[in-house]
Amino acid sequence: MKKFEKKSAGPLERLRLKSGIYAASFTVLAILLAVLLNLIVRAVPAKYTEFDLSEAGLYSLSDSSKEIARSLTQDVNIYYLAETGSEDAILTKLLDRYASESSHIRWERKDPAVYPTFAAQYGVQSAENGSLILVSGEKSVVLEASDLYDYDYSDYYATGSYSVTFGGENKLTAAIYRVTSGETLHAYYTTNHGEQALTDTLIDALEGQNLAVSPLDLLTDAIPDDCDLLIVNTPQQDFAAAGSLVDEMSALRAYLKSGGRLMLTTDSYYSTPNLDALMAEFGLSRTPGLVVEGDSGHSLSGYPYYLLPDYAEDTGSGTLDGIDTSRRVLLQMAQGITLTETEGVTSEPLLVSSESSYSKTAGYEMTTAGQEEGDPDGPFTLAAYASNNATGAEVIWVNCGNMDNEAVYQTVPGNVTFLQGCAAALAGQEGMTLVESKALEAAPITIPNHTAAALGLVFVLILPAAVLAVGAVVVLLRRRR
Repeated sequence: MKKFEKKSAGPLERLRLKSGIYAASFTVLAILLAVLLNLIVRAVPAKYTEFDLSEAGLYSLSDSSKEIARSLTQDVNIYYLAETGSEDAILTKLLDRYASESSHIRWERKDPAVYPTFAAQYGVQSAENGSLILVSGEKSVVLEASDLYDYDYSDYYATGSYSVTFGGENKLTAAIYRVTSGETLHAYYTTNHGEQALTDTLIDALEGQNLAVSPLDLLTDAIPDDCDLLIVNTPQQDFAAAGSLVDEMSALRAYLKSGGRLMLTTDSYYSTPNLDALMAEFGLSRTPGLVVEGDSGHSLSGYPYYLLPDYAEDTGSGTLDGIDTSRRVLLQMAQGITLTETEGVTSEPLLVSSESSYSKTAGYEMTTAGQEEGDPDGPFTLAAYASNNATGAEVIWVNCGNMDNEAVYQTVPGNVTFLQGCAAALAGQEGMTLVESKALEAAPITIPNHTAAALGLVFVLILPAAVLAVGAVVVLLRRRR
């Protein structure tokens, strides 16, 4: 039998072996570096590693949300009740953003199938899949999944379609504020005088400021001791005074004498002399007529009595400090307020018309919007603040009956921002929690007819002709060669 001898590796084999070892080492090192880099990136807050390219900023936080998150001094735990595999990507990315803004915010997913009794410890017996529970200390708030999205069916019968907006950030920011801002305050709104019912949008905004909102009938109930803010929203009938079966005005005066706070909206169409007398005690009275704008930049196009007033400057009360004054406010058929210097009372305007405005003394009976003889010139105060220096009572009067209006909010969100800010200032709350809902679909691009015609000419005729001309030149040049 032939004996085989073991041969030593030649130079070429040793080179190949060494190259293979180097290649394997570099591969392992690259994998380790990739894993390490991935771990580092995952540890970095999402706001530095993820970019929001959505048109509506679905995955970004507003300045208001960031400010509230960064100012936290106590922990907030957010539990996302979602089954495995059915998580909402918009919501989870938004929760990551909150957590990246504050070390006091943490969130985790709880699968109801795995933890069937988890929500019950927070008083929730049947939470929807996709709901959120926010917990801070002994306080907790539940946000149902159905409340995180807003559905608008107003055009459904006309177009067969509806719009969906994401209101999760608004709800989350308001809930974080509620569980961390201490004791809940109470706001009551009067009824039984034909008052305009508070809109759901305004109620949500007030509750977002940690104000519990409840109705109050002064004909049957006294003003509660825990009333931090009383709202009278455009009454059609006046409040009863002395000599009536129930003296509501005495109850109002007693409340204010004890340092109460009142937010009042009125419409000049309705006569309320008793409420007017109460405002006169704070140096505030009605300016006769309805305010009309002579400056087209301060009114809706074609509607000079649909006012877009300016915010007053240098308000000493600080009422406007927490309000985004870059948002316009719309006042329809508003009446001016005259501020009269009154002993022991401090008053100031909050919203004012332009110098080109004037007041139609005929009011709702006007036959023309143009200024006539006897119509006084502006500017006029349209919303005013006043306080009694001795009692500490504070009032804000908006002399417009259509301020709180759902239809207006769709195009002029500044209205609810203003009312929310006024309520928060009167109740002693700081900061603003209102965040606009965000559209899930990008708005279609609208191109004017003349622009569309020009683009069609370019792409259908000019560009093809240019390509053919270039091709012809190239062919001719090649043939000459």
